[in-house]
Amino acid sequence: MATAVPGYQLPTVTAFVSYSHVDREFGAQVKSVLGEVGIGAFLAHEDLETSEEWQQRIVSELHRCDIFVPLLSRNFVESKWAPQEAGFIALSRPTVIIAPLSIDGTTPFGFFASIQSSRIGNAGITRELLVEPLAKRFPRKILPGLIRIAGEAGSFRHAEKLMRPLVPLFSIFTAEEAQALAEAAVRNGQIWSASQCRSQYLPELIRVQGSNLHPETLTALQYQVENDEWYHSGERIF
Repeated sequence: MATAVPGYQLPTVTAFVSYSHVDREFGAQVKSVLGEVGIGAFLAHEDLETSEEWQQRIVSELHRCDIFVPLLSRNFVESKWAPQEAGFIALSRPTVIIAPLSIDGTTPFGFFASIQSSRIGNAGITRELLVEPLAKRFPRKILPGLIRIAGEAGSFRHAEKLMRPLVPLFSIFTAEEAQALAEAAVRNGQIWSASQCRSQYLPELIRVQGSNLHPETLTALQYQVENDEWYHSGERIF
């Protein structure tokens, strides 16, 4: 999957989606949303081959996942396997990110009862519902993907929508993440020409992270914010 800036590598992050087979359409939504930010998701009904030892594969995926997304519902509670998967993660993988989503108001129970869930609304499972709330708690796993898709914005409105959730997190960016977003903004005219990005979001990035940016990138970004046009530096064109 392409990254926003050449040389900026996304970390390898994997998710396990736990659900009743009755609710598999929601599992597909989770996989799609996580895929947007470069996170691979395991869905048993999609990813298990007919001849594969399914129990062994599920245990293997539970052992290696970074994020566990239980899709809570009455069907989940009645499932023979989903509650066991949740219990396994809660007891044996304490460092795994658990992000419960509730389909019908069912709340976390058993060994993960203390974790708050989010209710799935009419829009289904969206990036705003699943991914963005995790970014502040687990920035190193989530921010790189959000930065990448922001850098690929294809319109002014899209750029503003993708940049907005990043602004409150600028202070916890690493220098590499700040540089990646700044370079993406310099290269993509949909970002630096978008009204809110130019007047609010990018000046805030410069204020908070300017000292961590490469001088050439910082100069280019400042010029574009102030002049709304391409910045040329010698033979290099951003």
